[in-house]
Amino acid sequence: MRLLLLLPIFLFGFDFKQAYLNHDFKNLCKYGITHFKDIKKNENTLSLVGLSCVKSDDLFYLPVIINNLKFTKNGRKNSIYFSTLLLEKKLLIAYMIDNFDVSYYRLPFINHPISVVFQAIQNKNFTKQDGILTIKKGNKIYKVYKTEDDKVFIDEYENGDLIISHWYR
Repeated sequence: MRLLLLLPIFLFGFDFKQAYLNHDFKNLCKYGITHFKDIKKNENTLSLVGLSCVKSDDLFYLPVIINNLKFTKNGRKNSIYFSTLLLEKKLLIAYMIDNFDVSYYRLPFINHPISVVFQAIQNKNFTKQDGILTIKKGNKIYKVYKTEDDKVFIDEYENGDLIISHWYR
């Protein structure tokens, strides 16, 4: 009986909001997905988990979250945001691997490297050399390429320095 009483205290002892404010995105994403059944009706917490998954590049968890953000206006907005990002990722991968024409798709801009790259490809606003796309946006440069095992990389440079490398499959 004591175990049953301690479990809820332990579970809700995790402070989702504080983890988000502390930029502990990777742990927040994994914790939220691991304890999904306990938070699936709380759209604010689900949104924090989804945003953390986006910030930690764990986009493969988003479909679970998207399907449960449907009861509030903000939940539906966040669901659209996550869905747009996933679609842009899929289209980017199809473009890089299959040379799929993405120029017909019109999606809202999201402040994420995938969206920056996707819109640059749509607008043919890039240079290509040796299979590497180079996109300039402000003081950032994005280099996009695929590997032989069909991973798509986005290397993000700021002022000439590599700041982060994202990869998607």
